[in-house]
Amino acid sequence: DGKMGWKMGEIDIRDSGKKPVMLFLHGGSYMEGTGNMFDGSVLAAYGNVIVVTMNYRLGVLGFLSTGDQAAKGNYGLLDQIQALRWLNENVGHFGGDPQRITIFGSGAGAACVSLLILSHHSEGLFQKAIAQSGTAISSWSVNYQPLKYTRLLAAKVGCERADTGAAVECLRRQPFRALVDQDVQPARYHVAFGPVVDGDVVPDDPEILMQQGEFLNYDILIGVNQGEGLKFVEDSLESEDGISASYFDFTVSNFVDNLYGYPEGKDILRETIKFMYTDWWYVR
Repeated sequence: DGKMGWKMGEIDIRDSGKKPVMLFLHGGSYMEGTGNMFDGSVLAAYGNVIVVTMNYRLGVLGFLSTGDQAAKGNYGLLDQIQALRWLNENVGHFGGDPQRITIFGSGAGAACVSLLILSHHSEGLFQKAIAQSGTAISSWSVNYQPLKYTRLLAAKVGCERADTGAAVECLRRQPFRALVDQDVQPARYHVAFGPVVDGDVVPDDPEILMQQGEFLNYDILIGVNQGEGLKFVEDSLESEDGISASYFDFTVSNFVDNLYGYPEGKDILRETIKFMYTDWWYVR
């Protein structure tokens, strides 16, 4: 009869049913990156889902904060929340199901995913979350000293003021390029401009919110990407002879001391990592 037959388990691409939606939040230490760096077409085709990428404000423009009402910060997170609101209202027109939205991201994007899980502002806007190589309790995910870095920036552009409101007003009068071009260096493994605990978008310390079970309304998948953390040891990768035992010990200790919180003690974690990442594990 000329009609195409479909076997059990096959997907009919003509199916007009609403598809699950996946919103990707890119990483980049809250300082760089764009949504269009990631091609969602393969995932959309193989997963039979609607894939959405987005941009959000970064660096000074997205996360500058004084820690008070002068500049509360978290503007990048608010962009993500607004994108979720838009999806809920409009994705149905593009074949998506607003009742099946998953947010996912890597690195800083994963931390944003984790923070959105804990924020009441995004409640009801998505149902599932995937955090790849980052969470809200990663040591670098939240800036606990926002005023320090805002004052450093203000000093670089001639906006030093004792009053935070006056400093922010001065910063707003500067050309945006003068602000984003400034090199404000954070401590290693931390960020100068990133999400903050503002009592609103991020209502409390993420660790406290997790202890309170604020994430229990979502299905969550957490994992890591290949090669995460390489930028911290990229200088050593140029050596054809590999790295020395002493450098390996130093690197592991440095990572453990700065990046990982472990309730049983850092010595145990340090030795466990060494055990797993040396030959002994494979030849025993």
